[in-house]
Amino acid sequence: MGPEVYLILALIAVFVAFALLVWGVVPEEIEEDEIFGYRLTKRKRLQEEEALYAMLLPLVKLCSHYIRNIPDLPGVDINRFREVLHEKLQRSGYMGAFTPNEFLGLCCVVGLGAMVFFLMFTAMIQGTANVGLAVLIGFMAMGLPYVQLNSAITQRLIEIDRRLPYTIDLLVLSMRAGLDFMSALQRVVDRGKEQDPDDPVIQELGVVLQEMRVGTARTDALINLCERVESEYLDTMVGAIIQSEERGTPLAQVLEIQVDTIRDKRTQRVEKAASEAAVKILFPLMFIFGSVVVIIVGAMILRIMAEGM
Repeated sequence: MGPEVYLILALIAVFVAFALLVWGVVPEEIEEDEIFGYRLTKRKRLQEEEALYAMLLPLVKLCSHYIRNIPDLPGVDINRFREVLHEKLQRSGYMGAFTPNEFLGLCCVVGLGAMVFFLMFTAMIQGTANVGLAVLIGFMAMGLPYVQLNSAITQRLIEIDRRLPYTIDLLVLSMRAGLDFMSALQRVVDRGKEQDPDDPVIQELGVVLQEMRVGTARTDALINLCERVESEYLDTMVGAIIQSEERGTPLAQVLEIQVDTIRDKRTQRVEKAASEAAVKILFPLMFIFGSVVVIIVGAMILRIMAEGM
C-alpha cells in the first residue's frame, strides 16, 4: 500500500477516535470559568477574526473542565500554581483571553495535536507509527504555550515602556485644561479604548480607574499598578506622584517632568544598546570574513593546481 492509503486510514482512525472521545468522555454540560470585561471582549473578537482559535476553543474548554477538578497532589499546590498562572496571564494581557484552567487546557490540546501529527507523520514515512516518540513529542509540545506566555509578557512590557510617555502627555494636557486627575484619567482611558482596545497602558490605567471608583485610595491603586507591571519607568513615575501628594506639588507639573525623564532614560538606553551592538556583531563578522577568505584562497589554490597540471 502507498502512503496515500496510510494517510486516508490515519485520518479515518483519528475521526473514529475523536467520535468515541466525544461519545464517552464529553459531558452533556461543560462547566466553564466566568470571564468578563476585557477578556470577554477579546475572546469575542478572536472568535470572529481567527478561525483556528474558534475551532480549538471548545476543545480547550473541554480539557479545562476536567483540569478544574484535579485535586492537590502530594507536594504540589495546584491552587497556588493557578494563582501564579493567573498573575502571568494578567501581565501578558490575558493572552488568548484564557483563564488559568483554560490555559492548562490549551497546553493539553497542543500536546495532543503534536502527538497525533507525529503519529501520522511517522506512519506515512516509516509505514508504522512511532508511539513512544510521539508521546515524548507531545509532552514536550505541552510547554510551547508557556514559552509563548513568557514571550507575551516581555513584549507587553516593552510596549508599555514605549507607549507610556505618549499616554502621560495626554493625561497632562487634560489636567492642564482644568480636569482633576480622575476625570483626566477617565478621558484618556475612554479615548484610548476607542483608538486601540488592546493598548496595554490603557488597559492598566483602566484597572487603576476601576479601583479608584470602588473606593481604593489613589496611592494604593498606583502601587497595585506597579505590582502588576514590573516597569522601571512606571515605578519612577508612581513614586514621583506619591511624593507630590505628600508635598502638595501640582501633579501636572510632576507628570510633565517625569515624562521628560522617561524619554531621557529611553534615549540613553537606546544609545547604550547601539554602542553594544557594534561589539556584539564583531564576533559573527569574524566568522563571515574567515569563510570568505577560505573560499577565495581555496579557489585560487585549486586554479593554480589545475594550471600546474
